[in-house]
Amino acid sequence: MLRSTLASSLLLATALVLPGGCTKKPQLTDVAVPEAGVSLRYDLTPGQQYDGHVRMRNSAQTPMGDVVTVLDFDVALVVSAKSEDGAQLVRATVQGIELDLRLPDGIPAAMTGMNPEAAGSLNGMELRFNLDAHGSVSNEPEAPQNAPPEIKNMISMIGSALTAGFVRVPEQPIKDGESWDASNKEPDENVVSSTNTGTLKGLARNDAGEDLAQLGFVAEIEAKRGEQKFLVKQEVEASFSASGGYPVTVERKINNEIVGQGSLLSEIEATWTKGDKQAVEGATEAAPAADGAEVQEITDPCDPDYVGAGECADDELPVEPAPVQ
Repeated sequence: MLRSTLASSLLLATALVLPGGCTKKPQLTDVAVPEAGVSLRYDLTPGQQYDGHVRMRNSAQTPMGDVVTVLDFDVALVVSAKSEDGAQLVRATVQGIELDLRLPDGIPAAMTGMNPEAAGSLNGMELRFNLDAHGSVSNEPEAPQNAPPEIKNMISMIGSALTAGFVRVPEQPIKDGESWDASNKEPDENVVSSTNTGTLKGLARNDAGEDLAQLGFVAEIEAKRGEQKFLVKQEVEASFSASGGYPVTVERKINNEIVGQGSLLSEIEATWTKGDKQAVEGATEAAPAADGAEVQEITDPCDPDYVGAGECADDELPVEPAPVQ
């Protein structure tokens, strides 16, 4: 029972992260925010590449002591030509996965539902999800139904940490000091109520000449699964490249209270750099139709860039874990 409660509580609290080791911060020069405000959008041009590093540290209180997990990994993200409901499919390849478990005496690693060996076996895994120009994540990756529990737990944890590396930017130009509603537009059956407010705290320029919007977020969530209740409070600091269209740094601090059982403190750091563009099938294969619409020449429904009514027979396509060693 302890294993089930501990693992499910850790994973649900981690999943409630809202899409946000120490590194030396670059030198920034303050610049004035234009009177008309600054417009922020993700650059989701098909073929655009981004390289990132994500670190998540979870500290869970249990009756036997604190359980601490530290997850680190690198990610190479490529924007696909496929879009759905205004969001682009992105493909993220995860490498260099490291998991550190720090457990109190009397709690074996098996009770957490995860282990470093399962984490390492997922190196090279590709996770796919949708991301729109405002940073909203949808169709989040899920583990194959036939995967072992440890693999499912690790994929869930990696996916939550990865999608926490994005922040939601306003739909309209934002002025210095102004706020906006950054709440998740995707329905979540576990969430009873939630608020998420973003604020522009200024504009700064780095040594590379990028203008970085300094963003702050404050969020509160009330959630429930079965008889378990969760109260989540979150603070986020992020730098978003207004000229490059991507989050340069995201730092999240989330306090998840599992009512009547304890709490989970999550600290997530994500850093991103913008790479080159690569050729993406589907982005250059379209030919104009007679009515001016584009006709796609990809006919395989299992192709990641296929758009159409056909269904792929492989139900597990969105997640491709490496084989367990």
